[in-house]
Amino acid sequence: MSRLALVGDIGGTNSRFGLAEPGSSRVSEIAVQKNDQFRSLEESIAAYLHARGLSGLAAAAIAVAGPIEGETVALTNRDWRFTRQSLMAAARAREIRLLNDFEALALSLPHLGEDDVVQIGGSRPDKPALKVVLGPGTGLGMAALAPLPEGGWLALACEGGHVTLPVLTQAEFDWREKMSKPGVPFEAEDAITGGGLLHMYQVVAQQPRLNTPEEVLQAALAGTDEAAVRTLDQFVIWLARVASDAAMALQAKGGVYLAGGMVPSILGTLQSGRFREVFEQRGKIGYVIRPIPVYAVVGEFPALRGCAAAIAAMRL
Repeated sequence: MSRLALVGDIGGTNSRFGLAEPGSSRVSEIAVQKNDQFRSLEESIAAYLHARGLSGLAAAAIAVAGPIEGETVALTNRDWRFTRQSLMAAARAREIRLLNDFEALALSLPHLGEDDVVQIGGSRPDKPALKVVLGPGTGLGMAALAPLPEGGWLALACEGGHVTLPVLTQAEFDWREKMSKPGVPFEAEDAITGGGLLHMYQVVAQQPRLNTPEEVLQAALAGTDEAAVRTLDQFVIWLARVASDAAMALQAKGGVYLAGGMVPSILGTLQSGRFREVFEQRGKIGYVIRPIPVYAVVGEFPALRGCAAAIAAMRL
């Protein structure tokens, strides 16, 4: 049986796998597999290991896009259901840990290098302090990472995507009203996601001609569609407010990290647009938020590093 450990980051469309030595955050043999090619997560794991000639592992840590509750776990955006025991059997691993995908991202933060992040304002903390990671994708994920008194870190899964969307101006209230139904709470996740970006565009464009979040984003970045540009600008403003609310509520003096597939694409907008200005708009207590740094995570596969960190903490 191999001393290696399997790490996995499972989304609705793709599964990303790699191998790590217990005790190390370094991940090798990274591969991305299309979920449509497999009937189950167990089958996808087995295929990855078979391709590398591995018949057994010391451990596995799998991060999934969905809540980790109860014995049976289900992906939010794919009809895959599995248990810890079924994944242990598929990986032939002696130990296993299941994590929420943003919990894994939180665990990766201490292991990210300078090339993995781009700082957007604020100042670097001089000692370990609570960090927050959030990011728009299919949903709006969030997690916190707290330093422990004896050293090390504790990841805390959050549900920041389900807070109320922070609107301030009349134009924003009008925008939200067009997107919502009477009596139904309108959450941050209803706007600050890929699907939310498309919905925002559809209600503000007089004659919508773009049909996917990717088309809206590309048109906004290229400046070829006025409604798409306006949509992305407002998307960034709302993202800044949610990030600021999280930083203030949790006193995240270790920084706010923006992660997820959309972040590298909008990095230029985050740096040159109103993101930092809006992030710091806290009125009379603005002095609390101004030193807090924001980092855009641009390195590849950070959740796999978080899974490797989770395995290291298992002390195999």
